[in-house]
Amino acid sequence: MTKVFAESDITVSTLEAHIRDSGLVPHKVQPDGIWLRTESGIGYRISIIEDRKFIRIGTYLPLNRQAAIDQKHELARRLNDEVFLPVFTIDQDEDLTVTYVLPYTHGLIAGNFVSVINRFGSLLEYVVQTYNDEDGLIDFGSPATVSPVADTASGSTSGELLH
Repeated sequence: MTKVFAESDITVSTLEAHIRDSGLVPHKVQPDGIWLRTESGIGYRISIIEDRKFIRIGTYLPLNRQAAIDQKHELARRLNDEVFLPVFTIDQDEDLTVTYVLPYTHGLIAGNFVSVINRFGSLLEYVVQTYNDEDGLIDFGSPATVSPVADTASGSTSGELLH
């Protein structure tokens, strides 16, 4: 029988338990979301938008600071045209944001949820490998220069690397 979560069952702790039951191990769990990593270490976050009944899966990919903004927008346009599932945009820091929202208005099929999470992680790996070979626009920097993860609740940084 297909496991379905009722709309009222959707919480961070319920999603975390299901993720763990599915064989994935969250990198970090906080009251406002769950952090996961791809095999190569790209971090992404799952959060719940309760008032709109959506689960948001998202991250950002840092882009080369010296690249022209037009080049960055062209990458986002190309990804939106060629890659199925998420939406790619350039944020105010000129990094590439990658987001996908999954509605749960009338419940959530547990298997679909995990499938989307796995696909999103694989997609991040694919984008970095496929769309970065040409010009190196996606730039994680050296380990010493990668920005630490900001703790959005306190505004502080943890010293832990996101990517």
